[in-house]
Amino acid sequence: MPQFSNSPPALPSLILRQFLKAEAPADFERALALRLTVFVEEQAVPLEEERDEADETALHFLVLHPETQESLATGRMMAYQEGCQMRPVAKIGRVAVSKSMRGQGLGEWLMRQILNAIDAERFDQAILDAQVQALPFYEKLGFMAEGDEFLDAGIPHYRMRLVLS
Repeated sequence: MPQFSNSPPALPSLILRQFLKAEAPADFERALALRLTVFVEEQAVPLEEERDEADETALHFLVLHPETQESLATGRMMAYQEGCQMRPVAKIGRVAVSKSMRGQGLGEWLMRQILNAIDAERFDQAILDAQVQALPFYEKLGFMAEGDEFLDAGIPHYRMRLVLS
């Protein structure tokens, strides 16, 4: 798998935190607050669908502004047993970028950090469920849509996959 760039976008030096919820509850609450803003407030995802049990075991990512400590972007990844496959795949989810930072390369930079972590954990594949409007973003990172369109929280999605090995 190609190593993804660790150089941040043309932004101030960013702070990237990787953590489990139990080990960094304050960071988790900051990531969750950004998710609630993006998904619940902006996209009208029901609150009860935004939070799930995967938060307990997922590896979370949080990007902070170095001076203001503002939460700029977040995402998570976890092992996911897909069907009857022998090995689990890495499932990426809850990727969100603050409205003020969209279109500046931060989402792509965060995804590359998540993919580096997935590679370090030696997963063969990564999957995610992408909103239809975000398909080109994930395709640029090498993900391919598969299967039929489906609704998640009333929003059209496609399952996407990236083969890493």
